[in-house]
Amino acid sequence: MGKLGDAMAALNKDDLMAAVNQELEANRDPLDMVEEARRGLEKVGEEFDQGNYYLMELMWAAEIFKDAMALIQPKLQEMHGSAESKGTVMVGTVAGDVHDLGKNIVRDLLNCSGYTVIDLGVDVPTQTFVDQIAEHKPQVVGMSALLTAAIDEVNKAVKAIEAAGLRDSIKIIVGGGIVGEVKRAMLNVDHATTNANEGVRIIGQWIAGDK
Repeated sequence: MGKLGDAMAALNKDDLMAAVNQELEANRDPLDMVEEARRGLEKVGEEFDQGNYYLMELMWAAEIFKDAMALIQPKLQEMHGSAESKGTVMVGTVAGDVHDLGKNIVRDLLNCSGYTVIDLGVDVPTQTFVDQIAEHKPQVVGMSALLTAAIDEVNKAVKAIEAAGLRDSIKIIVGGGIVGEVKRAMLNVDHATTNANEGVRIIGQWIAGDK
């Protein structure tokens, strides 16, 4: 994968930043640098899926990738202008739930992977989901919920989205603790998972299929 990819996959921030600075000084195309670092990030995801990395490593990977991108971005802007977004994803924790760790991990991983992410925050009212979907027209909406009591809120939001005539234009994915506690059929959504990396992968497949 090269020095950037290897350092990213090994979660070695010092080596990654040193490699980024070296490549920038050598006038390497920043798009190639981003792609190499992204492959390293994908490797982290694979290790996570296999149980070799855990949640903290996944969070750390997203953080150091963002730090590397902060160094690369000025050169990327200079040579190529703003990179085109792969698509738009809206995320939020449903009403009555204020947990945001999982949501934030998914948001950061999506940002790192080139998607535009609209984060509605926590304790998001149903009508806010509806209004923001109508305004921003995302391809995917991710709802986060840790508490079992939030099942009703998820389905309430989906029904409201349907009533507003917006359901056919989006995919809805749910993540969080309730996914492991209830039967999948209880959630009226397109996909549900407790695995952040799986969620990002599914979202990517959906959006790629739209194009």
